[in-house]
Amino acid sequence: MNLSVLQKKPELILEPYPHFVIEDALPRDIYEQLEKEWPKEQLLSTEPFDLGICYRLKADEMLKPAKVSSLWKEFTEYHTSMDFYNEVKTVFSEYMKQGNPSLGPRGWVEKSAQVWTDCQAVMHTPVTTTTRSPHIDNPREIYAGLLYMPYKEDTSTGGEFQIYDSVDLVQDVDMKKGRQIFEHNLGKVVKTIPYKANTFVMFLNNSANAIHGVTPRTNASVHRRSVNIIAEYSRASRMNMFTVNEKC
Repeated sequence: MNLSVLQKKPELILEPYPHFVIEDALPRDIYEQLEKEWPKEQLLSTEPFDLGICYRLKADEMLKPAKVSSLWKEFTEYHTSMDFYNEVKTVFSEYMKQGNPSLGPRGWVEKSAQVWTDCQAVMHTPVTTTTRSPHIDNPREIYAGLLYMPYKEDTSTGGEFQIYDSVDLVQDVDMKKGRQIFEHNLGKVVKTIPYKANTFVMFLNNSANAIHGVTPRTNASVHRRSVNIIAEYSRASRMNMFTVNEKC
């Protein structure tokens, strides 16, 4: 059974930074079973992030015996594997210059591994403020992907992923606000990806100009659900994708 979110060959877009979007990423039967078996109770038992509005069930938990359904465990195993990493590398081609590092899921792989991978089930509480204003990710992150999995009864609008252009090279970010971009570096919105079931968006975190954010939700009565798929350099590797001054 092919569980990869990259089953459909995506079109790579290079501006303002390498990214792609895949609609109906998973076969309908697989998506619907994952949606049906969404680990809500396991998520809500985790320690909330971002002032209590975000819950994350990470791979180190989902890979434990009997923690989630067998399909969710298989899905997590694949999207934290070298096979999936190589799939991503094929899509980003020469723009992803990493070779064949030692890697594995964070919390399970040896600490000496060069790259940590993760697959996280995520829920944001139904707040109306912007979940994330324009920001960049951790400089150790190599790539990040989001698979949207909204509740069928979710009639809210917003919660969309936005890709921004930048003004000049980003050298400083506001660390107190989650690496938020300062106004003088923030360009226009280049693309908005709707919060739509089975839509997958991924970007290469190849510079401090990989700016993105999430739009405010309106009429939200249920959690915003997504799956985060990530690879990043481990602390032991002492490597980064770029450097930036993180102002506190």
